[in-house]
Amino acid sequence: MLINYLSVYNHVKNYQGKYFGMDRPNSKSWYNYPVQDFEYTFNSWGFRGPEYEDYIGKPVIVCLGDSFTVNLGGPVEHSWPSLLAKNFTTPVLNLAINGAGNDAIKIVYNRACKIFDVIDCFVLYSYLHRRIKEGVFESQPKKHSDNMEYFLQHRLSGVYELALPSSNYTAEEQLFFETLGIHYKHIDVVECFNNQDRSGVVKAYYEQLQGSDWPSYKQFIKGADPHPDMYTKEFGYFIRRILDHTNRDGLHLNLDTNKYYADYFYNKWKIKNES
Repeated sequence: MLINYLSVYNHVKNYQGKYFGMDRPNSKSWYNYPVQDFEYTFNSWGFRGPEYEDYIGKPVIVCLGDSFTVNLGGPVEHSWPSLLAKNFTTPVLNLAINGAGNDAIKIVYNRACKIFDVIDCFVLYSYLHRRIKEGVFESQPKKHSDNMEYFLQHRLSGVYELALPSSNYTAEEQLFFETLGIHYKHIDVVECFNNQDRSGVVKAYYEQLQGSDWPSYKQFIKGADPHPDMYTKEFGYFIRRILDHTNRDGLHLNLDTNKYYADYFYNKWKIKNES
């Protein structure tokens, strides 16, 4: 098995159910997402897919990532690995793990290469501050320089790579990925704010987060431009709950954004293999 040594394995192996992780009917986003009638099904390996025994030693394509690649909050058919798979006759295995950091992604990749004949790999990298400690995924915020160095130590070689949408990273992290030539979908936060109905934003929650020179709650509800501090990682969870790329759980990718990533990956593959 690929992840049986991780604590997350005992929670996901053979799991079947309507709710999983943060995807529970406790937010406005959950009820507004157009796709509701689906269940989560994880195989005995701990992944959201069919059993993988039949693929051992055979040519496969693997997709790696965290909950964004698991497609938390949406049906597996809407995940970017499932959409990408439509372009290939070779089996595409989704080996994403909920909560994984880039160190865990590298471990899964190295192990997968020993179990399967991996002919191609597509990876959607995770947050830079995540770490594995004794089989547990932890959030360990550190200096940008430390996080970036840690990422470079665990960056995969010879694979097709993308990063999460821009709203998941600080400005420094976005620049870091751009310097490395790793693309991400740019989320225009101002445009998203201006196109969203803000009436569902709780006043007490807004005022709890509010900086001294932010627009007032009343101004914000009426459409005032966000203060630049609202784009930072510290405020990011609040932002992502009202961005238009989210799905049922309010934080992850909907079908349109998954299509964006699947199409981008496939175009990169075509350029390399059909030139």
